[in-house]
Amino acid sequence: MEKDRQWVQGKKRFYQFLLVSGAVLSLCVVTSMSSQSAEAENAAKTEQKSVAKTQTLGAISSIEKQDKNYLIQYESGEKAQLSVMKNNLFRFQMDPNGNFQEYPKPNKPEHIATITAKSMEDYGLEAFGESVLNDEGSIYSIETPELTISFHKKTSLMSVFNKVTNKVVLEESAPLNYQNNKATQTLKQTSAENFFGGGTQNGRFTHKGTQIKIENTNNWVDGGVASPNPFYWSTNGYGVVRNTWKKGIYDFGLTDGNEVKTTHDDANFDAFYFFDDSASGILKHYFELTGYPVLLPEYGFYEAHLNAYNRDYWVEASSAAGGAIKFEDGKWYKEYQPAHLGGQSGILESLNGEKNNYQFSARAVIDRYIKNDMPLGWFLPNDGYGAGYGQTDSLDGDIQNLKEFTAYANSKGVEVGLWTQSNLHPSDVNNPKKGERDIEKEVRVAGVKALKTDVAWVGYGYSFGLNGIEDAANTFVNQTNGNVRPLIVTLDGWAGTQRHGGIWSGDQTGGEWEYIRFHIPTYIGTSLSGQPNVSSDMDGIFGGGNKHVNIRDYQWKAFTPMQLNMDGWGRNEKNPFAFDKEATAINRAYLKFKSMMMPYNYSIARESVTGLPMVRAMALEYPADSYAYTKDTEYQYMWGPNLLIAPVYTGQTDAKGNSLRDNIYLPDHNQVWIDLFTGEKIQGGRVLRQVKTPLWKLPVYVKDGAIIPMTNPNNNPGEIKRDQRKFLIYPNQESSFEVYEDDGISTGYQTGEFATTNISSNGPKTNEKGDCLLQLTRRRAATMVLLLSAAPSLISWHRQNLKV
Repeated sequence: MEKDRQWVQGKKRFYQFLLVSGAVLSLCVVTSMSSQSAEAENAAKTEQKSVAKTQTLGAISSIEKQDKNYLIQYESGEKAQLSVMKNNLFRFQMDPNGNFQEYPKPNKPEHIATITAKSMEDYGLEAFGESVLNDEGSIYSIETPELTISFHKKTSLMSVFNKVTNKVVLEESAPLNYQNNKATQTLKQTSAENFFGGGTQNGRFTHKGTQIKIENTNNWVDGGVASPNPFYWSTNGYGVVRNTWKKGIYDFGLTDGNEVKTTHDDANFDAFYFFDDSASGILKHYFELTGYPVLLPEYGFYEAHLNAYNRDYWVEASSAAGGAIKFEDGKWYKEYQPAHLGGQSGILESLNGEKNNYQFSARAVIDRYIKNDMPLGWFLPNDGYGAGYGQTDSLDGDIQNLKEFTAYANSKGVEVGLWTQSNLHPSDVNNPKKGERDIEKEVRVAGVKALKTDVAWVGYGYSFGLNGIEDAANTFVNQTNGNVRPLIVTLDGWAGTQRHGGIWSGDQTGGEWEYIRFHIPTYIGTSLSGQPNVSSDMDGIFGGGNKHVNIRDYQWKAFTPMQLNMDGWGRNEKNPFAFDKEATAINRAYLKFKSMMMPYNYSIARESVTGLPMVRAMALEYPADSYAYTKDTEYQYMWGPNLLIAPVYTGQTDAKGNSLRDNIYLPDHNQVWIDLFTGEKIQGGRVLRQVKTPLWKLPVYVKDGAIIPMTNPNNNPGEIKRDQRKFLIYPNQESSFEVYEDDGISTGYQTGEFATTNISSNGPKTNEKGDCLLQLTRRRAATMVLLLSAAPSLISWHRQNLKV
């Protein structure tokens, strides 16, 4: 691992005109961050002058219903306002100075992106107008048809009673506190309550009894925070979004098991509260408030290949040289950055092979995927770290070079994006310089359809990061008239990031079982935080070299949204055919199977835009099962409603070399689960121990009764046979599935340009005989594959008997 990092030193740390070592870059970054931190600190000191030193809200002197909200005045001098936005959603703001703003103050004035996608005006005043204020002696209460929001006059404590579920779902245990420019809310916690959210908390998905940071730590291993989110929710039936750009700490019972204490570095307390008795209902409220997640374009479900070009040299070497790779000419070569050539002569790589260097070009990489019959959906060359996307003498010349590469990739069914390190726009739009960026031309002229962010234009996150990706997303839509659906893969996210793209967990080292282990709960936790489009590098960006880890990573990620193959940053090749024939065949099989599942994957992706995510914690499908909320289920998940995925994440094997996968929980003693690959039926309500798993096999279990729409094996969306449909059906009483379809690439789905097909099955219970009725709402060619315990005696279709 250390050798890999030494070998890549400077590779990811190479600015436009200056090659620097990792240490120097780190110094540059620290300097930049220190400047930003200084600005934030000065701003905080300025704000703090107008805030009392240490304050806790005192008794309430009055609550008054005004034109648009309720004004709350405290005997200690503070003011607050409560805005009823829906019958089960309200906003509570407390500003020590009584200044209530629609949006929190961003890190810089030029950051115009907002956490909320729906304004107070958009919500309207209907729910507020129908709400009623009551003075009940020692308590003020605000009534809506669904909630009773109560404030104790003497203590100022707030509680919320849900009339629908007939219980108190939220209750403060201490008055709101703002001390040293930090606002803290303290709530009661019940023993049966569980907590989720907080963004991409690497290695974690459930937070009861723990403390998490709502802070961009840029620590991307287990325990780090790749993309924080000031949103959390409770199984008691409420969700909270803290409307701030400031970092925070959420304590879900680490300090006191009877309390939840949430703090942000902001004296102004501003929070949205929404209430529902289901996880999907809470997530819908979050999406309505902060923006609906982008629906991944179809190509986004396929393998993505990323690397930097136009910078490094390939020098002929011996096969024994560390990091040497054999190319099509039969010779071995090793890659060097310019500063590390040491007087050797080499061949400079490129996008198009335009310098008599085709085997070292991005085009040649696409050719290798095709040669290996390997699915590939998108390709992202890196524009930064001294690479760029052309070797001409101008920005326009480089964009033309990028356009030519896009044309080649598109001709092979592959879309093109950019892995972007540089700023989005040239410093002088009228005089762009070589080495700068012009995202408008990249999209409009070169045909780029996706972006993966890097430090320069998402910076340290918070308002900086969201503003950058919103700028990029708007450019895609505006420059293509909505014909391109924005797909941005980013880190350093915040509340609202989901409306523009997906999350990537950061740079890590592959070739180790730990890499797979901590990513499983990371994916689950990110999905529970309102971000369904989660991703990471295939077998890490660094390290690698372990065949079994590589295969196991490809296997489980075939049942996740995005797969990013980050090549060229370590001693080992990063692609699905980097190892021997066995590994290549297994990786191909799982990538092909994912391509066959596109109708299922795309349908559950559409569901994730308004409800449950694609990667689902066991508790989302089994909310009444207390065991499903525990960490005992952190290494398995549901892929949509029908498939249980249990990744292999340790090197434990038996004497024959089979992996031993321990502690697979199959919920519900009334549910039969079926091994996807062997057809073995297993009764639910049990934990499987020491499951023997040969290298080719991933533990995947199908719910009996499942309907899984599928298509032909393919390598990209252009190869899908749209006029043919297949359904994998496991008949068991009544079941159904809704298949979702649209053009797979544009924003038209947002205005109703889509179609749905409902397929239902009604038959006997598992292992019983009887008639099975299959129904489709749309008549179109379809192949039904029924998984039956015995051959049927008769099949009829539209009243015509068919041969059995």
